[in-house]
Amino acid sequence: MNLDHSLKSRIASGEQLTGCWASLANNLTAEILSGAGYDATMIDMEHGPVDFVAAIGLMQAVSSTGGRSLIRVSSADIVSIKRTLDIGPDGIMVPDIRSAEQAREVVKNCRYAPAGNRGAAPGYMRANRFAGLQAGHPALTNYPEFMREHFLLMIQIESAQAIDNIEDICQVEGLDMVFVGPADLSASLGNLGDFESARFIDAMNAIEASAKRNDIALGTIPFPGWDAARLYQLGYQFVIGGSDGLLLAKAAADDFENLSASKTR
Repeated sequence: MNLDHSLKSRIASGEQLTGCWASLANNLTAEILSGAGYDATMIDMEHGPVDFVAAIGLMQAVSSTGGRSLIRVSSADIVSIKRTLDIGPDGIMVPDIRSAEQAREVVKNCRYAPAGNRGAAPGYMRANRFAGLQAGHPALTNYPEFMREHFLLMIQIESAQAIDNIEDICQVEGLDMVFVGPADLSASLGNLGDFESARFIDAMNAIEASAKRNDIALGTIPFPGWDAARLYQLGYQFVIGGSDGLLLAKAAADDFENLSASKTR
């Protein structure tokens, strides 16, 4: 891995990155997605069938194209985070963080004692090349430093409670990015899918302003009325677009429609 061009270092330098979702637990679709040229593939362990073994296969498929893998963990639970870190993604995203206390706990769960709560098992870790026991794959010489300097740690903001606490959340040391979950946020604010309500727009403004004040990066997905161009212009540095399942479904529907419309009888 070229650490000078880690996702975290690129975010820190002000780059705008692109991403896609891998949710089908299929290595070939992950390889196809990553081969398209996205900066990162987000493997989704919160929604869908991806388990830890499948996630390793997906990361291997992504790395075969020279791509970078991120994982959205299933929850902020320490066991979920620990097991995900040990399999070696370039970063993680933790869903539904609602307070600064929760955010601080997430940071601690990503760090070894005395700075945190993460259990250490270097000989068992894919993230550390199994302590260098595999020929030709030397272990990182300072894995804790790698975690601090090059591992991208993202949390999701997707509730009214998180909006109430957004300034304190954005001040938590060790977080690299707040990532807006627009669907859940709109639901929490009273109306799922209403992205034009005053409450939703005020919430987005609050997230953006707090992130900028506290020098923390912004990420999200495109959604109705908020396409990628608008999001990048607003200062979002990481926009994750299509997913393998949705892209395949759309392509199949378009192909079927084209074939059906072409019939002569």
